[in-house]
Amino acid sequence: MDFDWCNIKGVIFDLDETIISSIEAYTEAFNRGTKDFGLEPVTVEIVARFLDEGYRLSKMLLELFPSVFQDDRKRQLCEDRIRKAYGELEPQRVLLKPDVKPTLRSLKKQGCKIGIVTGRMTKGENKWRELNRLNIRHFIDAMVTAAEAPAKPAPDGLIKCVKELGLFTKECVFVGDSRIDVIAGKAAEVRTIAIYAGVANKELLTEQRPDCVLPDLSSLSLCLFEMQKIKEDLSGRIRRII
Repeated sequence: MDFDWCNIKGVIFDLDETIISSIEAYTEAFNRGTKDFGLEPVTVEIVARFLDEGYRLSKMLLELFPSVFQDDRKRQLCEDRIRKAYGELEPQRVLLKPDVKPTLRSLKKQGCKIGIVTGRMTKGENKWRELNRLNIRHFIDAMVTAAEAPAKPAPDGLIKCVKELGLFTKECVFVGDSRIDVIAGKAAEVRTIAIYAGVANKELLTEQRPDCVLPDLSSLSLCLFEMQKIKEDLSGRIRRII
């Protein structure tokens, strides 16, 4: 599919570890929940690997502790305890990634619409809770969760978000930090930008062949700004020729 980088009108972001730092809190919540079952704690690196591969909480528990959590009742109880612990940790431990607000502000200034597609299962007003607390909700034009469309790596959430933004896929880019983000973006036929400041490193992300690999969000803003300048310069030259 032929894309025009100078015609980007929408930027869609993954949420966790792309625009918010949540993995430390999530790992601690995970270990609090499993500790009640007499299990050894896991590291942030292990959690990051599972998230990079798109594992849901239930699947993580089964993979790590199959002898305990084959029991559906125990697994559900542990999941509930982990979610409760995360809710307790979130207000103090979940923060914006560096350069998020300047990046979102810059994109808005350039006239871009902004969306979020996340694997979280929240919906309705509850899905906006963290964004309200972090004071970035006013930047976001649409948000789609895994409770509203099949989770990544399925492309459904991205396609739904593009429609809610009132755009076409060729006018959008998707920015994420995991391999499943890149897979979902390519399946949805939007440009994919991988940020290696989250759950996957540069090498793992590059293997999935995203359209662009960047170290952080400040690089993203600069990249799109340069594309916009190229577009404006070309438009100016065309007008002068005419």
